[in-house]
Amino acid sequence: MHSKSNYKHNFLLFAFVCLSFFTAIAQKDSIDFYNQKISQLKNCPDFSEKTTEYIDNLNQLSYYQRLIEQDSMLINSERALELSKENNYIHGELEALTNLATLYLYDGPTDKSIDLSLKVIKKPDLKKYPKTEMKIYNVLGQAYFYKDDYPSTYTQFLHALTIAKKTNDQFYLFRMNMNLGTIFNRLEDSDEALKYYAAAFEAVKKINDPTKEAMMLSNMAYLKIELGSLEDAKTNLDTAFKILEIHNNTNWLAWTYSTLGYYYLKLKDYENAIINYQKSLDMHDGFNDVKTKADIKYGLARAYLGLNNLPKSEATILKSLAIYKSSNYDAGLEKAYRTLYEINKRQDNVAESLKYLELTEKLSNDNFKKKNRRNLTMLNAKLNFEKETEDLKAQNELALNQQRKYVKWSLAGLFTLMVIVFIILKANQREKILNKKLANQAEILNNNQESLTQINANQDRLFSIVGHDLRGPINSLNDILRLYLEDPEGKVYFEQFAPQLKEDLEQVQFTMDNLLHWGKTQMQGSSINVRSISVKYELDTILQLYRNEIKKKSIVINNQVAANHNVFADQQQFNIIFRNLINNAIKFTPNEGLITISTEIKDKNLVIQVTDTGVGMTEGDIQKLFSNTENFSKYGTNLEKGTGLGLRLVKAMVIKNDGEIIVKSQPNQGSQFIIELPVDIA
Repeated sequence: MHSKSNYKHNFLLFAFVCLSFFTAIAQKDSIDFYNQKISQLKNCPDFSEKTTEYIDNLNQLSYYQRLIEQDSMLINSERALELSKENNYIHGELEALTNLATLYLYDGPTDKSIDLSLKVIKKPDLKKYPKTEMKIYNVLGQAYFYKDDYPSTYTQFLHALTIAKKTNDQFYLFRMNMNLGTIFNRLEDSDEALKYYAAAFEAVKKINDPTKEAMMLSNMAYLKIELGSLEDAKTNLDTAFKILEIHNNTNWLAWTYSTLGYYYLKLKDYENAIINYQKSLDMHDGFNDVKTKADIKYGLARAYLGLNNLPKSEATILKSLAIYKSSNYDAGLEKAYRTLYEINKRQDNVAESLKYLELTEKLSNDNFKKKNRRNLTMLNAKLNFEKETEDLKAQNELALNQQRKYVKWSLAGLFTLMVIVFIILKANQREKILNKKLANQAEILNNNQESLTQINANQDRLFSIVGHDLRGPINSLNDILRLYLEDPEGKVYFEQFAPQLKEDLEQVQFTMDNLLHWGKTQMQGSSINVRSISVKYELDTILQLYRNEIKKKSIVINNQVAANHNVFADQQQFNIIFRNLINNAIKFTPNEGLITISTEIKDKNLVIQVTDTGVGMTEGDIQKLFSNTENFSKYGTNLEKGTGLGLRLVKAMVIKNDGEIIVKSQPNQGSQFIIELPVDIA
């Protein structure tokens, strides 16, 4: 699983770089164009380097030199910065600093680019120049992407997108929506990726630039390959190639050939995969982008491995490995080591294959932990950005009200000179309006405080669950694997504890699913995809998932669900609702107990009942089940653990699907959960 995700990383990074490099005319042509303009200015009799026109053209020339003439870019950026400071030309200074941050992004330490970008963003005059502001947020977002800091990348791109929306800048609307789509493609969140790509397509239509449409088609093709829609991906690639070849856009042709190589790799057509990866690699000879070259070499190595050309596969992957080591790129190292393990295993080099397997598993474990931390931080970044946006709206509204109040006072003062009596009446009216506004503002502030408290509580709950309920099983697995590898008797212990570890890890996976879906329910704007669902088919599938737990506790399942009963709901959320309910019923039902599942049509709803003969609950416990202010969790009859999150998630999803949930229970009498969802009558 990690290998697939890592494989995608550098290709997506290349998509950012190509988009940054793209301009309306070819980059080399742009350099020639601005060199010619500067030459014409210098030939004018009254030429002076102090003019803003000269500084602007020097900055433009520097920007287009960022990929193929980086030494010249450094000289020109520093000269533009020097001239801007001498002439107190703020815009020229900001552009020059942004160009230097861009240079460090592509040809220098990424941290240096981040530090310089943050200094530019703190400049108070930056907001006067929205294009420069969007450019520096885009550079900073890419720098954080290079550092695998996706929450920070997401935040910076959103800042740029917000400015683009305010200024109706179609190019940056296209650019930032495409970058955000690429980020969520990297995070394997296809729904979010498609949402931003759709917005980028809308902007492309308004720009009416076929090359940008080709860029979108190329990125969409990559996403469709990941989703398994290979025919659609090939159609997009064919159209993109036609456009890019007509316009001779080498940057995106290189990216698109690498995507085509990936397409053939998925088809196991290794000969064509090699041909297209090699084309992409040849085009990269003129680009200063070593990480992407390393990943293309990785693709070539996988294709050679597919053809069982082990010497060539090994030689190619070793070149890729050297680059990954030099750039401290752990994700690349993991996939390279995994490939070397496979090569040596086929060659029967047992010692070497085990060495690379050990390196792979260590990096895989580390990267998996990083991914979990990253996903939780990404969720927190989304919530924080939404809160910041709401706070900013409130501040703007407050400032607008204040300005309106000043205007009213001014008009009132002017009117006082005309009619004293009329002023007194108006003053009383204004006092009432002001009191009402103050009361409204107090209510808004109180609501904002409650929202902030809820966000903090959500965050604390997330990290509490991760720290207490997920960490233990993973640490146990780590310990038993270390014992297995280092202790001569480790195999005996491993076989003894493996069944329990399997159950613990299945519970970890179930908890992680609940965490991530619960996080989505807390976000504003999360959508559902309603469709007709066969209730019996879905519940039979869920019961099959829990067959081992049911058998272990000798529980009898009385399945009375009618075969022709369907509901309208989001299929994924329907499964989450009843996985949690059935899981709880099994957990709190003693050995040899009974669980009954039944359905009946009531008006326009289908009533689905999950009834158990378990330990039951008091009225007080029922009140706590769906509480957002306190955590309620109990151990099952066989000491099964819980997080207290599942039933809150169930209620949120039932409501989101226009349904209702009712709980009936008595201690030692069992519990009954009644779910009503819109019925689909065939």
